[in-house]
Amino acid sequence: MVASSAQHGVDVTPMAVMAVIVSFNPEASTFSQLLTQLSAQVERIVVVDNASTGDIASLVRAVPEATVDLLQATQNLGIAAAQNLGISKASESGCDAIIFFDQDSRIPDGVIARLKAHLCDPAVSIVAPVHFDAEQGFGYPVVDIAPNGTRRKWQPETLSSPIDVSVAISSGTLVRRGVFDQVGLMDESLFIDYVDTEWCLRCVQKGYFVRVEPAARLEHSLGLRSASLGRFRIPIHRPERRYYRIRNALLLVRYPHVPLLMALREVIFGFVHTCVIVLLVRHRQDYLRFYVKGVVDGVRGRSGPCSQRSSR
Repeated sequence: MVASSAQHGVDVTPMAVMAVIVSFNPEASTFSQLLTQLSAQVERIVVVDNASTGDIASLVRAVPEATVDLLQATQNLGIAAAQNLGISKASESGCDAIIFFDQDSRIPDGVIARLKAHLCDPAVSIVAPVHFDAEQGFGYPVVDIAPNGTRRKWQPETLSSPIDVSVAISSGTLVRRGVFDQVGLMDESLFIDYVDTEWCLRCVQKGYFVRVEPAARLEHSLGLRSASLGRFRIPIHRPERRYYRIRNALLLVRYPHVPLLMALREVIFGFVHTCVIVLLVRHRQDYLRFYVKGVVDGVRGRSGPCSQRSSR
């Protein structure tokens, strides 16, 4: 199932790891904790800040014994462009592998070592942890998308051994640097949502799959909060994020390496999720307005950052 990395020309020797964190107005204590946790587990950290209003530089300087490069954008570039800047910086440093993090992730000691151990296998080039929301007490499903677009899902607590899948959440994912030479960088036109999904499916097209290590647990939070719909959990983001969710789901229909059934499923679930959210939140008009704009722009093939802002 997993193509050999050696066949793709990717180095399989012991590696130095550089962490890439994308930040945008992070909560100070959580962000500082992440920097401290990472400083003990990687050789170097690069923070790409998307024009936060706070003093990110002070947070970086306050981390003891951390070797951190800070790249500060003058505007919000989106997660894809920010990750690409981090990848370029990491590549210049000569590191062998890059691991990605969101600003609100928490990584216990030893997690990166467990992920790196899989890279001793020349057939493995991408490794991911399992994700848990500690505040709300649930694990995020591990998902595999088949070539025909059907899905298999596992709850992380049910996994007793590593598995290979087609997609993973970007935060905590460790990638051999040479993979980017073969697959390319993140798609900046998507700006934020489905960036990791699209890139992973591009990797599958090149023969790379994601090894998921259930013993490596990452605490992470998706959305401001979540709502339950039967056995499903719906993350509640700000209205602008609903724009990107529906617009980018429609854009994925145009990608030849994205299974059509998967893209259509995301479009349908995007509609259902928006209906549920509108019933639960105030400022319903903002969610509806951004949903409609997302549909219109997605059908028209418009990409990049959203041109509107909510009143929230």
